[in-house]
Amino acid sequence: MRTQGGSEMRGEYAAWLDEIDDELTGGALLIAEAMPRLTHAFLAADRAVLAEASALAADVRERCRRAEQQGFVLLARESPVSGDLRRLVAILRLVHDAERSGRLMRHVAEGVEQLDARLLPVALRQQLEELAYRSIEVFLRGVDAWRQRDALAVHELDHLDADVDTLRIGLLTRAQELEGAPGEIMVLGLLGRYFERLADHGVAFAQHVTFVVTGERVDVGP
Repeated sequence: MRTQGGSEMRGEYAAWLDEIDDELTGGALLIAEAMPRLTHAFLAADRAVLAEASALAADVRERCRRAEQQGFVLLARESPVSGDLRRLVAILRLVHDAERSGRLMRHVAEGVEQLDARLLPVALRQQLEELAYRSIEVFLRGVDAWRQRDALAVHELDHLDADVDTLRIGLLTRAQELEGAPGEIMVLGLLGRYFERLADHGVAFAQHVTFVVTGERVDVGP
């Protein structure tokens, strides 16, 4: 009877941990799925992007708040160990990456108020578009690595993230060629930074899954 009770308690505990993980993952997936659509709307100067991005960022923030709150409660009540502890610690760290990614998504959408991307030179617009979609790819693949517990994904994502950094530098170089448009140059610089940081958060998801699976921290980047 004690064994059965212990099994039931373990099942409830595991389900609780899964629910917390689902809150985190759900928020991250909202961003990954919305960003291509929101980026397209920004590039088309569609101001409807503002309301959608704001609502999505609020949803992500609430999911992260619930994940963090329940994560600390589980930590205090159940005192997880080993792999469960690593998983919970990773979740509590990643909620901040997910929430910040939601804010970046909103900041990108807000750029439509300051810049009409349709009026950019073709080469500059293409550079911005490539940076955006490559960054989104890194973020999505990082979230997928977390969902699939792919401990090996981090090294490939670090390489892709380096490509994003190069694209950002290229965007800034092209932007500097704009004449008499300091405001546009500043906005493009900020947009480049937003997309670069989004990719960094994707790499963070891959880093933390390596920690969960292997117990080892992986340092990436320069």
